[in-house]
Amino acid sequence: MKKRTIKLFLFIMFIICVVCLYKVYINYKMIKEIIKQPPIVFSARFKDGDKGTFKYDIQTGKAEKISDYAFQELSYSNDYEKIVGVVWEDRFQGLAELDMKHYTFKPIMDLEELNKCAKEIGLDEIKYNMPGISNIHMPQFYKDGYTFFWKNTNDIICYANKQNDICKMNVLYKSEHGNYSYHIKEKDDKDILFLESRYEVYSQKIDRLYINKNNLETFGKEELLITPRKSFSSSTGNMDISNDINRISYYEEPNIYIYDFDTKNRNYVNSQHLLWQDVVYIKFSPNERYIFYAVGDIPFFWTDGYRLIFYIVDIKTGNKIRLDKWKKGDMFYGIDW
Repeated sequence: MKKRTIKLFLFIMFIICVVCLYKVYINYKMIKEIIKQPPIVFSARFKDGDKGTFKYDIQTGKAEKISDYAFQELSYSNDYEKIVGVVWEDRFQGLAELDMKHYTFKPIMDLEELNKCAKEIGLDEIKYNMPGISNIHMPQFYKDGYTFFWKNTNDIICYANKQNDICKMNVLYKSEHGNYSYHIKEKDDKDILFLESRYEVYSQKIDRLYINKNNLETFGKEELLITPRKSFSSSTGNMDISNDINRISYYEEPNIYIYDFDTKNRNYVNSQHLLWQDVVYIKFSPNERYIFYAVGDIPFFWTDGYRLIFYIVDIKTGNKIRLDKWKKGDMFYGIDW
């Protein structure tokens, strides 16, 4: 009887070792493929006081500082050669770019220029009081300029560019209520705006609108998807759009799904169960084979920011890698991939 017990125990341990080794091998293969992609970039202020913009090495789990400026709510260009973000510090306030080859800082439009443009089109000015969270949100590259939410209400999307070194601004979209996130994509010579906004009390919705390239007005609003409302959506949203604009990745507790616009079907990717947590920063990888997301531990009485854990999941296989769990007190201002 004792020998049988020992044999059974050894057999179970052997199976566990095989499973663990297989998991290690799968993760190794997955990471080898992922590191061929452009790096994940984020801006943060760490608990030790270090602040700036960083690129994240998935293989080593280390963050390399690429700028002393924290590019808030940063966004890659389509060719991944630069990022745009909001800098909100005593030394500069406004939109700026960071070259991803030489990591050079390039101011684009400071707050004084932006306020002057805003005043010309009847928008309220934004005041700078101190470093922290800015009142300009989700800047993105668009055409020969940039789009962004103007002020914290997120009800106005503006487009701004420079013509003969003079800032020009237009209202691209205005709603009667605040929105959570937006994406602008081009397909078949059409510019399409995907907008995530509040829907009733416990839900949020994703709409599709078309942009008239001549006068930059939107038209043809179409409701695509309704998802449960997230408490953190006002800062990061709950979606990302594929480059072919046929798919959307989003989280609906307890699962991550991809919704196909053509088939009207949603496909299960992986599960992420939460306990006093939120899923934030959902991003397709550049080749759209993977999804990055972070899970944030909700701080006690909101005395500090989210404590984030990074994950990457393989869309085809459902394999998931847990990357880093950052320290309590680390404050993230934006992530893109």
